[in-house]
Amino acid sequence: MSNRKRLSSLLVVLGFALVAAGLSGLLDPGWTIARALAQGAKPRSQEDRKKLARKPAPSGTMKDRLGEDDGYGLVLFYSGDIHGNLEVCGCPIHPLGGVARRMGYVNAFRKRSPDAATVLVDTGNVFSDELNESRSDLRPDARLMNDWITRANETMPLSVVNLSYRDVRYAAGLLQSDAKLKPQRSVLVSANLKVTDSTRTNPAPYSIVTAVSRRLKTPIRIAFIGLSDIAPEEYQEGVKSAGFVIEDLFAAAKATLAEVRDKADVTVIIGYLRMTTANRLANQNDDIDVIIASDGRGLVPDPKQVNNALVVFGAKETKHLGELRMYTDAEGVVDRFTARYVELDEVITDDPQMAVMTKDARREIGAIQTRMAEAESASYKMLGESPYAGSESCSKCHQTEHQVWQKSRHSQAFAALETKQRIFDAACVGCHSIGFQQKGFINIKATPQFANVGCESCHGPGAEHVKLPKPGTYPTPPAPASCVSCHDRDNSPDFVFQKYWPLVAHANSLKAAAAKPAKKGRPVRVKR
Repeated sequence: MSNRKRLSSLLVVLGFALVAAGLSGLLDPGWTIARALAQGAKPRSQEDRKKLARKPAPSGTMKDRLGEDDGYGLVLFYSGDIHGNLEVCGCPIHPLGGVARRMGYVNAFRKRSPDAATVLVDTGNVFSDELNESRSDLRPDARLMNDWITRANETMPLSVVNLSYRDVRYAAGLLQSDAKLKPQRSVLVSANLKVTDSTRTNPAPYSIVTAVSRRLKTPIRIAFIGLSDIAPEEYQEGVKSAGFVIEDLFAAAKATLAEVRDKADVTVIIGYLRMTTANRLANQNDDIDVIIASDGRGLVPDPKQVNNALVVFGAKETKHLGELRMYTDAEGVVDRFTARYVELDEVITDDPQMAVMTKDARREIGAIQTRMAEAESASYKMLGESPYAGSESCSKCHQTEHQVWQKSRHSQAFAALETKQRIFDAACVGCHSIGFQQKGFINIKATPQFANVGCESCHGPGAEHVKLPKPGTYPTPPAPASCVSCHDRDNSPDFVFQKYWPLVAHANSLKAAAAKPAKKGRPVRVKR
């Protein structure tokens, strides 16, 4: 694309349906637990949970999601940060995402505009990097999840998949010369991730996709150059042990841009990049038309023009599908882009083929996670005493609070994982149990007493307090800080503390300070 065309292009943002920017602006700093209790806050029926959502259930039709057909000739759909997960994220009240919904939308788009070209790409962190206990290799279930992701990418198909520093543990196997599972339709790209082992081949630095459609006067050649930002310190050893080095991305970008200059009509950097890195790339290279990036943070800034490049970011876990529309002039040259994000909600009909694949994957992943849990349970031995006591231990002194807890969804939190077939999924159980990976919950077979969200999920380990229940020695945790470790923007976007607290509102049964000594063997109790 010529500089004149680039500089005259109008950046039009058609619409954004993004996850709320955070909790901080929505919490009333003057609202406290004490105030709620003084006002007589009562636990509500859990049937009212959906009424607490910030947004109502999605409405509208597929036609609304598709938006207007405004004459685009070519559309890029971009995803990222799915981290080995094919499924809809099941924690929120109105969950989003999943490959079945993604392809359901793409199929509907193609049906609505059959004479326009479409291309699917992914920015990176597509594979799970969950490690085994020794941290020497991927967990067996993570490796299986990634096998299914690879098959799904081929089925959709994704034309280009950028490799990030988080993908190398699994990608190393795909790049083996004798790999049993090897991508054919999805090209793995990275211009600056290089292998150090002669048994593997380097990923392609770029891939050129030629788009043809009735709306395009001539074929459009798009060069997709893959880049990965430098790995944070906690990932550097993993990159090295996987047999990779991350070369200077700015030097790699310049060299690769020079190589594709005469081979492409549109040049796209597709990368796992921080915003500052993306901006610097755009400012240093006049030949870049588009930068499509993600960085794992879950924040999606508005598309913006930096030098000659349009810079857009993919949404975390592809809960919102990026859609970049391209338009051509009278000569058939791409001269304008528009960008928007499509919320992948339940209004969108699942693609049947991907829905079956997702179900088959969940069945296989569930089976291997069950076997892993059974083996772990059979060999499980607690090293020393657990610092956790379990919620039933708390009930001896805190009867009123225990009754409140029993009526709450916290006391049945593990059942939600059973419904989703995720009871052995390490990514889920931590927020549905007590003390996961901290000498508390191991799995439902080994430590069923620590299942569900219990007293110690919020208040911390209580075994010592149970042994010696002195008032004032087991402090109440700060709220909402102790809540948002699980009720975060990604997993609980509808969470607003002052609306949710009445569901679990309770006060301590023990005095903050003993007014008089307790009778032997019995704790001090006070009425409120």
